[in-house]
Amino acid sequence: MSSSSRSIAVDVLERVTFDDAYSHIALSSALDKSKLDERDRGLTTELVYGTLTRQRTLDAVLSKFVNRGLDKLDRPVLLNLRLAAYQLLFLDRIPDHAAVDEAVEMTKKRASRGASGFVNGVLRSMLRKRRQWNVWDDVAPESNPTKYLGLRHSLPDWLAARLIEAYGFDKAMDMAKAFNARPPHYFRAVSELPDQAVDDLRKVDDVPGALRADQMTDATRDLVERSKLVVQDLGSQLVGHFAAPPAGSSVLDACAGLGGKTLHLAALASDSELLAVEPQQSKLDHLQRSASQIGISDRTSTFRGVLEDLPEKNGSFDLVLVDAPCTGLGVIRRHPETRWRRSADDIADRAALQAQLLAQAARRVAPGGLLVYSVCTFTAEEGPRQITRFLDEHPQFQREAPPGLDDLDWSTYTNDLGELVLNPLDHDSDAFFAARLRHHRE
Repeated sequence: MSSSSRSIAVDVLERVTFDDAYSHIALSSALDKSKLDERDRGLTTELVYGTLTRQRTLDAVLSKFVNRGLDKLDRPVLLNLRLAAYQLLFLDRIPDHAAVDEAVEMTKKRASRGASGFVNGVLRSMLRKRRQWNVWDDVAPESNPTKYLGLRHSLPDWLAARLIEAYGFDKAMDMAKAFNARPPHYFRAVSELPDQAVDDLRKVDDVPGALRADQMTDATRDLVERSKLVVQDLGSQLVGHFAAPPAGSSVLDACAGLGGKTLHLAALASDSELLAVEPQQSKLDHLQRSASQIGISDRTSTFRGVLEDLPEKNGSFDLVLVDAPCTGLGVIRRHPETRWRRSADDIADRAALQAQLLAQAARRVAPGGLLVYSVCTFTAEEGPRQITRFLDEHPQFQREAPPGLDDLDWSTYTNDLGELVLNPLDHDSDAFFAARLRHHRE
């Protein structure tokens, strides 16, 4: 293993763990500054995401060999132990002795005198007592399914309980495993791709325009940088098809963010006029640059602020998309730190905000128009219960079935009510929920 890979991984882990950085941003920045080749970039990515994902399980194992308590350890000692433990427990391509030696050498460079000997002792002891690695064996799943699932698949107990509530214990175990797996890369082609791209990308048969790759190669990265490809998860792309704006329609993206869905809606509806609402100017700047690069800036406008502040003169729209702020629990395989930063209380807080946004968005839907609500999470409060509550309070709206598309079979992705319900186990996508709500003409 490249020592540079490990060094970068430790740096990124420190920023994410102690400085509240986002893993994808911190890792991307570190890799862009590095001179790592494609193979070592992949290894660094695996070390960062794997260690963050498995943190609870790693800490439970390490606690059996660290008498003083993990919270008493210096940062570089703790991070090197976690990283080495991840390699020993979950990776088989790096020899055990190499993982230990690298951890010891890295600790010498970053920690106080004598710390490397401590790290060496802990890891050597782990290797001698492998039977203690399966920490979930100490918990009976019949009597404490939440803790068993949490230890087995490295989730906080409250999140493990939510999975069990949503799917039942057996499927929750499979779902947690799927959330821990490294996700594929999904893309949407913006323009015709060169022939060499075919070797790195595969079409997703039943989702128009969607492309998939198991790893990000230098060639694919170059296509993204040249705006030939857009990085966009399968679930996010399906939301665009689910909304299906007609040609020439007026579209409001009420929570645009970086504009991924805004630009997709523009691509799906020729001659449409789009307005993107977003409070952060940096995100609007990114959206405007992207719109210019793909030639749709003339029909894409922006408003800096929140939906509530959008002037009445902007009127109503044929389609309003509310891709609402949510707990983000559906994307924890891409952003593993989310599982450690969220709490059960966040669900109710986000649901209250979503209800406000839906009420505000409803006033912007033209008679006969469509309101599409989406979130990247699986909790009932943020998904189906949110829609039930909204319809009770807004009788002028009703659920509508997905649009008829010749090359997309919605039965794979929707429930009996016609709502979009995705998860990594069944669809190998992020977990998404979306609903189509049609305004009655008066």
